[in-house]
Amino acid sequence: MPFAPGGPISLRTTALAGLVLICGYAVVQWMGFFNDGPGDVATRSPPRPGVVDPLNRAILIEGGTFMSGSDDWDTIVAPGSPYSKRDEYPRPRTVPSFWMQEHEVTNEEYRRFDAGHAFPVGEERRPVVNVTWREAMAYAVSVGGSLPTEAQWEFAARGVEGRTYPWGNAEPTCEQVHYRSCDPGRPIEVMARPEGATPEGIYDLAGNVAEWVTPIWFDPGRTPVNDDSRRLRGGSFLSPPFALRAADRVRYLRSGFRSEDTGFRVVWPVEGGRD
Repeated sequence: MPFAPGGPISLRTTALAGLVLICGYAVVQWMGFFNDGPGDVATRSPPRPGVVDPLNRAILIEGGTFMSGSDDWDTIVAPGSPYSKRDEYPRPRTVPSFWMQEHEVTNEEYRRFDAGHAFPVGEERRPVVNVTWREAMAYAVSVGGSLPTEAQWEFAARGVEGRTYPWGNAEPTCEQVHYRSCDPGRPIEVMARPEGATPEGIYDLAGNVAEWVTPIWFDPGRTPVNDDSRRLRGGSFLSPPFALRAADRVRYLRSGFRSEDTGFRVVWPVEGGRD
């Protein structure tokens, strides 16, 4: 027996049709947002806060497989040295696509998160430093992202071709990277060494300030945080050349560790979960 117009079935049908249209539109928008190619800037409305930021663009890193670590992991320095890199044992890793900030988080960016963050006039575009791992992660979560995993960070620096440094395999120069041999002896503005950028357009992955990352196994909110959850990558203005290599790792940092040469940047996944 047919129902009169406006009856319960008509209302449900109308509501269902509206829901289908809304979901369809959302899917179209979602697919359109991720239609950029490698190195393209996220210019459409993001699916989560923080991807589009006039102060720090997000660059799409297409996923792939690369060899992490180093072939000369046991010969870089003498075994037993404080700088021994035996934890750089090479192994293949596959990383899903993700978005990564173009450069480290700056003082002016961080002040949006912490209104009490003070810094000298003229240093707005220098990386924020003296932040702990927890403070860096809290900032990342506040913009809908996270700190990079070691695999994400190293893949961004090396690419599928396995570069030794973000710019390639040539030894560092002060035109490419701000490290121990360069002046001034303090952090400089982000993106001040464009010759050291990756082919995808990620700046400052080596030198200037070291960057907080997480282990591959770390899952925010689920994995307990301990000394092995806090790791650093990239070297800084205080680092010798071997610490600028994309394979270089610093592990087992104590809770509360902060330094004048330590900063961070944020990543966002493209398709579900972290690698």
